[in-house]
Amino acid sequence: MIKYPLYFEGGAKSAKGVNTPFEASADNYPPIACSIPEGFLGPGGGYSPEDLYLLAVTTCLIATFKVFAEKAQVAYTEISAKAKLTIDRNAQGIPELQKIDVTFLLTGVEDQEKAKTVLGEAEKYCLVSNAIKSEKTFNYQFS
Repeated sequence: MIKYPLYFEGGAKSAKGVNTPFEASADNYPPIACSIPEGFLGPGGGYSPEDLYLLAVTTCLIATFKVFAEKAQVAYTEISAKAKLTIDRNAQGIPELQKIDVTFLLTGVEDQEKAKTVLGEAEKYCLVSNAIKSEKTFNYQFS
């Protein structure tokens, strides 16, 4: 049984300057390289906040699926995901993280209908996906 509330801690630090890379870390894990993306006139070369946003949604969905699949005894070999984040201006002209499209590929699935049901449950209960206002589209493929 999971005991709530749960707490997670992390942070980031950077020297001044748009072209200066920075780093972020959580708990006691190794830091990850971050930077302002080229699309926002930065140098690129590291994870951007937009990358981390997209990865947070994708990895949360995979993690949630894995937990539910184990409980439901869904047999599969691997789950992978490819995701695309669309950033555009809203009606007021302010850039926003408008849409996330995620396509999941499950290999070695023995019961596709059962896997689809569990994927739907993962969508419903993914904490990160539920916390965002971006439009979301999820697609499933099996091989």
